[in-house]
Amino acid sequence: MKKLFVPILLILSPLCTLQAAVVEHTLDNGLKVLVKQDDRAPIVTTQVWYRIGSSFEYGGITGVSHVLEHMMFKGTEHLEPGEFSRIISANGGDENAFTARDFTTYFETMAADRLAVSFELEAERMRRLALPEDEFLKELEVVKEERRLRTDDDPKALTFEQFNAAAYEASPYRIPVIGWASDLDSMQIDDVREWYKK
Repeated sequence: MKKLFVPILLILSPLCTLQAAVVEHTLDNGLKVLVKQDDRAPIVTTQVWYRIGSSFEYGGITGVSHVLEHMMFKGTEHLEPGEFSRIISANGGDENAFTARDFTTYFETMAADRLAVSFELEAERMRRLALPEDEFLKELEVVKEERRLRTDDDPKALTFEQFNAAAYEASPYRIPVIGWASDLDSMQIDDVREWYKK
């Protein structure tokens, strides 16, 4: 086995250097674009990373980044709630998002010839998110249930959350990404609208 391992390493090592480098470009509006070409399949994955997450939040509005992540799929000035996802699906793609402490990310994967569709949709929700209150109230309940299932009803997760709150007492990392239950209970649509403007 040892004799086979070394030749395989030698054969594979040149392949690692064949991968394309990441190309970085900054647009006039300040948006940084990173491109890494990979021709192994005729697909494209686009990701938009916003430098906003739970570590930017403060008492009273914790969880607002995660709620906004949910709302980014709930309509714009030109798209009805759910239409974003329907368009991606109709173009053979899939999409999702996640919130972390320091960033929130939205991504789509679809056929490479559909890249413009992804860019147009991301630009639409970046500039013209509607944030209707009725959709907010529904999504807020979804996030609260997510918190109950993933944290409140899971002793290990609850212990970890309490540990982080104590260990990072003087740091914004003490804030759970999903937010404190009391802040979610008191959150208003205006909190999300203000957060979106940031």
